[in-house]
Amino acid sequence: MKRILLILLGLALVANAAKVQAADVDFTLGQTAVNMDLFYDGASIPVTGSIPEGAMVVVRFTGKVGEVVMKQKGKAMGLLWMNMNTLHFSNMPAICLVESSAALTGQAEEKLGLDSVVNSIAIEPASADRQMLLPELLKLKKSEGLYREDAEAVKLESAKDGRQAFSASIRVPSRLSPGEYSVEVFAVKDGEIIGQGTKPIAARLVGVPAFIANMAFNHGLWYGVLASAISMLAGLAVGLIFKSKGAH
Repeated sequence: MKRILLILLGLALVANAAKVQAADVDFTLGQTAVNMDLFYDGASIPVTGSIPEGAMVVVRFTGKVGEVVMKQKGKAMGLLWMNMNTLHFSNMPAICLVESSAALTGQAEEKLGLDSVVNSIAIEPASADRQMLLPELLKLKKSEGLYREDAEAVKLESAKDGRQAFSASIRVPSRLSPGEYSVEVFAVKDGEIIGQGTKPIAARLVGVPAFIANMAFNHGLWYGVLASAISMLAGLAVGLIFKSKGAH
């Protein structure tokens, strides 16, 4: 009986491995980096690929998980608005953009949706009111364009040879910081994740912003000289403009 059970278990594992293999997610990014020049005002990252037939697609753009420190305002003695507490939000992605071909349900909603990301955030001090603070934090991040969940934003094509092609365009906000990010694609069927893939993408300063950042961090003296020169030239320009218009 034990041998039969072991054989059945082995067959189940092989079948499950074959299922996972069949649920491979293939995708390509339309660009390997987000170039942030002087006129950068956000970007759209094309994502194309294919998933197993009958599945839905979830595409996520995520940043490094870290900590954010904020001040909580309140009324002192019921009269004056002022900073009351320092709040530490940890286990918090710098950005989380979620796009899918249909509304998330089941395991996919629990693991991939914005609610799952927000619920995993830790707050210190422990006495902080999570039920009040987390919705407000999510509202703030949404207003900044750094957190977003958009159902039916991914386009699925008709099935062919057991696969379905998909396409999406991830809208990245202008508030994006330079750094390393990830694009994740998940295949979901009946609310369960059956396959996934991840590719890195970098956001980098180029042109004038890159030059200024390099001066500021690596050549502090020259950066100070340049900033002073620009300030003086700007002051002279303003003086000439108002002088040409005459005094009032």
